Parts: sequence; C-alpha cells; structure tokens
Amino acid sequence: MTNEMSLKEILNDFEENYSKSRKLLDEDSKNDPENNPYLSKYKAKEILQSMHIGLKQLLGSETGLDDIKIRAMLGVVLLNIGSIEMDTEELASSEKTLSEAVELLEPHGNRPEIVITLVSVYNNLGILWFNRDEPMKSKTYLFKAKELYDAFKFTLELPLPIEHVVKELDEKLTGDTSQLEKAFTLTLYYLAQVYGSLNKNLKSAVYCHITLRRQLELKDYDPIDWALNSATLAQVFAERDGFVQSRHHLAAASSVLEKYQEQLLSSESQDEVHLAKVETFNHRSADVARCWAKYCILLMSTSRDRLMHDDEEPFDCETGLSKLTFEDHEEIKGIDVTKLSFPDLDVSKYENQIGHQYLLTYQDAREVFLSCQIWLNKAKEYYKLDTLASDYIEIVQDISQSYSYLAFFEEDDDRRSKMHKRRVDLLEELLKQVNPVYYLQFCRQIWFELGEVYSEMLNIKLDKQNKLKGNPIPHALKKINTLCEKSIENYTAFLNSVKDKEGKMPATLTDDLIRPVISAYAFIGRNSMKRIAVDKSMQLIHVQQSLDSYQAVVDICMASEAAAAKMQEEFQLCREMVNILPLKIKKLQDAMFE
Repeated sequence: MTNEMSLKEILNDFEENYSKSRKLLDEDSKNDPENNPYLSKYKAKEILQSMHIGLKQLLGSETGLDDIKIRAMLGVVLLNIGSIEMDTEELASSEKTLSEAVELLEPHGNRPEIVITLVSVYNNLGILWFNRDEPMKSKTYLFKAKELYDAFKFTLELPLPIEHVVKELDEKLTGDTSQLEKAFTLTLYYLAQVYGSLNKNLKSAVYCHITLRRQLELKDYDPIDWALNSATLAQVFAERDGFVQSRHHLAAASSVLEKYQEQLLSSESQDEVHLAKVETFNHRSADVARCWAKYCILLMSTSRDRLMHDDEEPFDCETGLSKLTFEDHEEIKGIDVTKLSFPDLDVSKYENQIGHQYLLTYQDAREVFLSCQIWLNKAKEYYKLDTLASDYIEIVQDISQSYSYLAFFEEDDDRRSKMHKRRVDLLEELLKQVNPVYYLQFCRQIWFELGEVYSEMLNIKLDKQNKLKGNPIPHALKKINTLCEKSIENYTAFLNSVKDKEGKMPATLTDDLIRPVISAYAFIGRNSMKRIAVDKSMQLIHVQQSLDSYQAVVDICMASEAAAAKMQEEFQLCREMVNILPLKIKKLQDAMFE
C-alpha cells in the first residue's frame, strides 16, 4: 500500500510540476518584461531542476516505478532544461544537460516511452552545434535522430507522447505517432540547414522539399510560411535548370495561399488580429508573385543562353533535374530527385498557366513574357515607390530585364528597338523618381543598364543602316549619334558615381565594381568611335575620348592584378586600341593642317 501511495504521489507531483513549467514556457514567457525577457524561463528551469534532483534519486530505488519509466520522465525534464539553456544562450550548460539525457536514454532509445524525447534531444544537440558553426558535428547528431526514427518505425510500435509518460500506471496509455513525426520533420529541416552550410545545395533543397511535403501530410504548417518556403525553394531549382520542379513548387505555394485567402475572406472579423493577417497575406502573396516572375525571367534567360551556344542541343526542350546528382556519394534513401512533388495538392490550375520547357521561338518567349508581366504587376500592387522603394525599384528592373530577353527572340529590328525603347522609358522614369543620395547603388545599376540598352539600340540602328545602299540620310545619322551620346552619358554617370569628390577613381576597386567599371569604360571607347562626324575636328574629339576610355581600362588593369585577371579579354583589346588610336589621331591632326 505504501509503495502504491508513494507511486501515486510521485506521478501526481511530476504531472503537476511539469504542467507548471510548461505553462511558464508556453504562455507566461510571452508576456515577460523587455528588461527581463527570460523571467518565466528561469522560473520554469528552477522547477525542472528540482524535478531533476528528485527523479535522479528514484533511479534504482524501490518505488514501484520501473527503471524505463523513471528514465523517460527524467529525459523529458533534461530535454526541457537543455532547451531553456539554449534559449538563454547558456550553450555550455545546454550541451552538458543534453549529453546527460543522451547517456540516460540512448540504451533504451527504441522504447515507445523514450523515442520521441531522444529524437528531440538529438535535434537540440544538432541545433546547438550548428549555432557553434560546427555543421559536421551537428550532422552527426541529426543522423542519429534519423537512424533512431527509421529503426523505431521497423518495430511497428506506437510511440508514447511525452504528456502520457507521466500518466498513472492503471490508466490506459495510448500511443500516437504525431509527436514523433513532428520531431522527425524538424530533424529533416535542420539537416537542410546543415547541408546548406556545407554547400551541398541540391541535398539541402531536397531535404527542404521533404520537410514541406511532411508538413502537408501531417497538416502541421503555417500557410504563409509554407508558401514562402516553397516559392523560395522553387528559385533554387530554377537556377539549376530544374524548371519542372520549380514550377511545381511555385504552383504549390500559390495553391496554399489561395486556400488561406478563402479562410480570410470567410471570416467576418475586422479586429486588429484579422487585419494583421490580411496585411501579411498581401505582403507574402506579392513575394510569391515575384518568385513567379523570377521563374519566368530565368526560363527566358536560360533559353537564350542555350541558343547562343553552338555546343548545346537547342531542340531538346525538356528541362529538369534529371542530369543532376548529389554533390557527394551519400544518397537520400527513397528519393528520386527528378520527382519532387506534393501528391496531396492539386496544383494543375497554376501549372497549366505556364510551360516549363526551354523556349525556341518568339511565340514561346512571348507567352512566358506575358505571364511575367502579370506576376510583376501583381507584386507592384503591394510594393509602392513611396512606401517600399527598394522592392519597387527591383520590380521595375525585372520588367526591364523581361523586355530584354523577349527582344532576343524577336527577329524584326524595328520591333526589337521598340522593346528596348520601352526599357529606356521605364528606367529613365524611375531615375527621375529615385534620389541618388539614398539609393546610390540602385542608381548605379540603372545608369549602367541604360548604357547597355542604348548600346543595343545603337547596334540595331547601325546594322540596319549597313544593309541599306547609298549614303545615310541626315535623320538616320542624327539618330545614330544621339544613341551614342545617350549610351556614353549613362555610362559616364555610372563611372562618376564611383569616383571620389575630386573626380578620381579609387586606387583599388572593390571586387563587385571591377567588371562594371571596366565594361563601362570599354563601351564608352567603342561607342565614341561609332559616332559619325563629317568635321575632322569633331572626329578628333571622338577618337581622343575613345583613347582616354581605353587608356583608363589599361591603367586599372596595370595597377590591379585582380582586375587584369578578371577582365583579361577586355584588357587585351583595350591595350591593342591604346597602341592603334594614337596613329589615327596623328593622321587626323595631319589632315586638319594640310
């Protein structure tokens, strides 16, 4: 009888104290003061530490409780203490506490009372070492969690949820897989982060996909977060030519958002909480729209690049990850990298709106381009210049890029010119609205892009002129010179933004500026020579400007080994021009004085 009473008291005390600690962690901690953010966690830790001492004394004693049950209860306590210590940045203490839990639980890891707790302990140790920038050590613990999960599934037993561990012995204990499945989903999510930090990007993406799929299956996800994660993952696949997988993940993101929107619209509430949810939905829907636009732009740009390379097979239009393998020899059991889908979702509505094959014709590109405009205009409904300027600028830049890629597929010169003119109108209007003091980096990008656009238009005009017989008419000459000047003007604005207050280039260019600065000088050099002038004095000015620009490239590359190595081809061409142009200048000067 005494043993029975003591047993009942032990279980009641444990259940009561554990409930108190969880209330402090789950509820009270949300209202802790800013000057003492861990108040409730420290209170919970005190209760748990007291439980820890009491339970350790029970190990091996005559209480009527079997050793496994005491270990299970003690493991739950240690898991909670270790988690608190991690949250309060006491990493050394957390490691010690969690390691004690491993030592205590590992010999009996396959027991239904212990498996959930031990998987969670391994997960926490994985996070701890990941936060210490030790991804390989993190991976070791996460793989232990994965191996334990796989081994337990083979037993065909049901795991015992943590809150059932403390129930009295005469109560009927019910197994439930949900907690174990959630814990294992976290294992996979953390493995995705670890592989990302190890630059195993494909493997990281696959683990992300599995995490998202499991969240759907378990119906354990926040719709906004899930959609954003799926859309972000789509970007990873698209960058690897996995347009099949990318489109599927984007379609899944839009499908989940659509269902969530239906829930929001069905609610009659207009309180602050509801309005905040609507605002978050609008924000994240705009982000997913931008991800769709990026998909379109990548599909157009990749298709263009394939058609420009002679060694490709441009008539093989199929895209996907079929040719990709993992970065190491460690495969993911049961996963076909070519078939990463969400069987529980019907995404056909969105998948049918756009293709995934490489583009071959203008009509192919136009369909993708029009889809891109729809998504970018949707994004612009949320991102406004006066409230979210940086995002708005990037969206306009994306619109410009989409016209650029469409122009590649257009064979008619006049129509191509009109597409580039549309880019000019967009970017010049944007420049009028953006203050270079606050958005210098964006203004630099726009100036450089305008220099490129005017150069494209100039080349189209020159090609067209060369096809005509006879001398060019004055209007055509004026147009060619205007395009030259506009291109030079924008490249010069870009270069001036890099120079110091005295108008000099920095002695050393940062790595991100080497290519654009040298390219800008080289384009100015070329376009200066393309200007048409009958008057020899004007010709001399143009050639001198060209020489000065080429000389600037040579000077930069002579002073910087990094620049010379990075821009080897441009450096060589500019050096040749620096040798040739003085002869042309001398020839012009002699002709002027004849």
